[in-house]
Amino acid sequence: MWSGMGLALVPVALLSLRIAPLTGSACRSRAAMVSQLGSVHHTSHSSKDWHQADQGQVRRQKVEVIIAGGGIGGLFSALVLCKMGYDVRVFEKAKQYRPFGGPIQIASNAAESIRRIDEGVYQKILHRSTIIGDRMNGLKDGLSDEWFATFDLDSPARRRGQVSSVVIDRPVLQEILLGEVGHCVTKDTEVIGCEQVGERMQVQLSTGMMAEGDLLIGSDGIRSRVRDVFDPSRREPVWSGYTCVAGMAYCTPPDIQEVGYKVWVGPRKYFVSVDVGGGRIQWYAFLNIPPGSLMIERDETLGWLKNDQYADWADDVALLLNNSPVDEVEQRDLYDRAPDLQWSSGRVCLLGDAAHPMMPNLGQGGGMAIEDALVLGQEIAKLNVGRDPNGVPCKRLPLALRKYNQNRVLRAAAVQGLSRLSSAFLFQYQPPLDIEWSFPPRIKNTGPKSLITRACQGFLQNVAFPLQFEFLFSFPECVDPEVFADSMAGDFGTSQATETRGPRGTADGPSKIRQAERELISGRASLEEWFQKYW
Repeated sequence: MWSGMGLALVPVALLSLRIAPLTGSACRSRAAMVSQLGSVHHTSHSSKDWHQADQGQVRRQKVEVIIAGGGIGGLFSALVLCKMGYDVRVFEKAKQYRPFGGPIQIASNAAESIRRIDEGVYQKILHRSTIIGDRMNGLKDGLSDEWFATFDLDSPARRRGQVSSVVIDRPVLQEILLGEVGHCVTKDTEVIGCEQVGERMQVQLSTGMMAEGDLLIGSDGIRSRVRDVFDPSRREPVWSGYTCVAGMAYCTPPDIQEVGYKVWVGPRKYFVSVDVGGGRIQWYAFLNIPPGSLMIERDETLGWLKNDQYADWADDVALLLNNSPVDEVEQRDLYDRAPDLQWSSGRVCLLGDAAHPMMPNLGQGGGMAIEDALVLGQEIAKLNVGRDPNGVPCKRLPLALRKYNQNRVLRAAAVQGLSRLSSAFLFQYQPPLDIEWSFPPRIKNTGPKSLITRACQGFLQNVAFPLQFEFLFSFPECVDPEVFADSMAGDFGTSQATETRGPRGTADGPSKIRQAERELISGRASLEEWFQKYW
């Protein structure tokens, strides 16, 4: 369910790729890399072109970008940078994009980011996806099947002129992206080491060869090798407290027209279902089982879930498990990391799960990687004098990476925290306090956690969930609307934003809206002073 799709793609020859025998070890430490900055002038590059400037013909170098990892984040980064006219090479360690894989949720913020990256790709994705955000979504008690709390995914999106959240089969999304940037991808090749020499990155490949470029993007997942630049000790990811079993049910629940996304919750476990179109329901069973301890054969997994884990749960849970082929059931332990503040060093940066792995509860893992790709491209584009799409000076690329890091780190850390908090709440859930109005009245579920669960119900429904999705879907408002797209609904200070923001009047421009974030990141004021001013 977490794999890719096999496509009949023949990798083209590496664009201007300098190949040499493998030398050296894995990625140098950050200190070693930083000490080399400026000590060696970059060697001659291989890809040259001619740029017609107003003053005459000027010979210059084309920017060469190496991307480690050909997942969602890596492919969207390649799309952004290819559209900007750069030589892009993506190295993916998988031999093939496998011919199956579970759907991926593209929430409204991610969809809007794709729209600004490439309108054509955005339209293709919408054409082949299933909308879930315009239906009822929420939490249900696993035993009683009663709604505990619902959340509105549609209104926050519509207020910004965005599409409601959708889901799309991962192989379909990969097919769309590979149709645009497949010529850049080399499979069965992993980036295993890197070193900055002057103004060039030397990248070591698992094939025993080396490649060179002006910029390296580490989009190679939670166990990223590029991450060694920032963490030479190779700290292991942290177990989240859950293992997840996923499968695909071929059936139609009776509430399919009204409900898109459901989470049945119970003590130390929960069960998620998502309508993915075509008479299919993707489901995920989250269980508090230590990593590596689930010793069940695949063909026994469905029976174990039905009879041992969810035997007394809602009828729809049994319906989904009874209509799932066993060969489409997969299990994995879930890991994440505490937020890191540094994702860039010199000419290297991290992106997606390599920078900020998170729990899947909010459906934002892929969305955060797409946001990363948009902001990274924006910061590189800002380096150009006069916004010339072919004028990025190679010497200033480290500045763009630092700005990308600064602009993304707080939001990504917040989403990581929200994902963990959501998981922690579901982990502590107990059936809420309830009263049966018979004679005499009967009180059920009287334990302390049941009291707390009931007390949280109204807060989640009326405060926490609305604020959460307002924050998640607000992302494009922080992006410079003049980069990649004209002004549109959702941008602060535009006519479209004024029309969609109701009677409150004209909104402040981006510079005013982002003043608080800039002051916090710059460190010009202490944290205490910042809270006193803006809280």
